[in-house]
Amino acid sequence: MRMTAKMCLLGAMILFVCGCGGKVEDAGFKVKGFFGAFSDPHPKVLTRYAFDDTVDPDLRRKAIISLSGHEWGLTETYLDGYDVMLRAEMRKPKERRDTALMSATIGALGKGKNPKYIPILALALELASSPQVRWDAAVALDSVVGDKAIAQLCKSSDPGVEDSVDVRVSCCRALRHYKRQDVVDTLISRLHSNEEFSVRYCAHQTLVKLCGRDFGPNYTDWVATRLDTLPPIKVEEKKKSMWNPLNRCR
Repeated sequence: MRMTAKMCLLGAMILFVCGCGGKVEDAGFKVKGFFGAFSDPHPKVLTRYAFDDTVDPDLRRKAIISLSGHEWGLTETYLDGYDVMLRAEMRKPKERRDTALMSATIGALGKGKNPKYIPILALALELASSPQVRWDAAVALDSVVGDKAIAQLCKSSDPGVEDSVDVRVSCCRALRHYKRQDVVDTLISRLHSNEEFSVRYCAHQTLVKLCGRDFGPNYTDWVATRLDTLPPIKVEEKKKSMWNPLNRCR
């Protein structure tokens, strides 16, 4: 009796998942997807989906996101795989690139925080045709820190090079890791009044963090600033100049 009840329940679930008008040959696929939603795929399955270029790109994207959510999915072996995948997409003609897949691999490399992968992230920031992918690369370079990122971050913060305001803002934010005069000069140049307000605001906040002082929001307030000539900051000034974006937004 119990077995009959179980079979009836299973049959009802199959009809629910597949639909009354569904084809019989679709039943296995749909039921597998229905039950698969209740459990995480095995790591071997995720790995196969992520690195097999014959698998549906959307499944690959989801697998990469799942893998990068685990520490073992951010080891160098996996990061090398994400690097290879991103390079393979970058080599394709622009119209054939899968931007969602590129964003997933960039996000995974960003989570890995390994400076070894700065060159491919900088290349994506420079050459990706999708502003979403370029933004993802700029965000990743705020987590993956190394001097090799500086040149492209400075370049992509320039409105003459990068037309996306969001990308330029993220580049200005990522430059906060580099207390160098060339970075300070770049950020000062972003304070010009013809620049978008959000870019000017972020450049100003980054300058305050790097220099430990707030000379004001205008280009003329900062134009003569040199890191090597700034006097030491007094203890009370440090407290006053502490960069707190939350306070700035109130």
